[in-house]
Amino acid sequence: MNYIYVIDKPKGWTSNDVVQKIKHHFAYRKVGHGGTLDPNATGVLVIGYNEGTKLLTQFITNDKEYEAQIQFGIQTDTFDITGKIINRKLFNHISKQSIETALKYFQNNEYWQTPPMFSAKKVNGQKLYQLARNNKSINIKPQLVKLINFQIMGFNHGVLKLTLTVSKGFYIRSLANDLGAKLQSCATLIELKRTKSGQFHIIDSITMDQLLKDKKRYE
Repeated sequence: MNYIYVIDKPKGWTSNDVVQKIKHHFAYRKVGHGGTLDPNATGVLVIGYNEGTKLLTQFITNDKEYEAQIQFGIQTDTFDITGKIINRKLFNHISKQSIETALKYFQNNEYWQTPPMFSAKKVNGQKLYQLARNNKSINIKPQLVKLINFQIMGFNHGVLKLTLTVSKGFYIRSLANDLGAKLQSCATLIELKRTKSGQFHIIDSITMDQLLKDKKRYE
């Protein structure tokens, strides 16, 4: 046994939903994950169970790869499409070339990124989204992250499609928000799929349905 599952997380599930379902369904002593995925995101979620939970710390620090879609012209309070729209701006001045230039700026300079207020990041022991839901204001410290690689796959009708490789602690939602501001507009994340986390690739992942139906096959 390797005590690790590579799950293709379904949309609408929190990372903790996956952890709790696996823990209680199979009566494992301990279950954890190697890096949070937002509920609206899909893709690679590394799950460790029992002895495998000891390996999760090293997985959390791994670089991660994503496929993302970003909509220009709107800004939400969550930095993604699940949130409340708080701003609208014109985006017809934005081109594929200007987007590439802006992304290269983030890639080639120190990028101090502010995490979204609606996120699972903890400040003083409390998750930010819990504070946000209680309308509590808090000063969120930016963190130094790295945009390692990116490739623009398309830009049509204000929607940017791209792939990107990023460091630990990087929020694609925050990049969308920052990219919109950099281009004198606004933007929000509308789709996100994690395709790789360290050594674990989406092609090696399994769905929750597959795991729940035939656990022994994946041990």
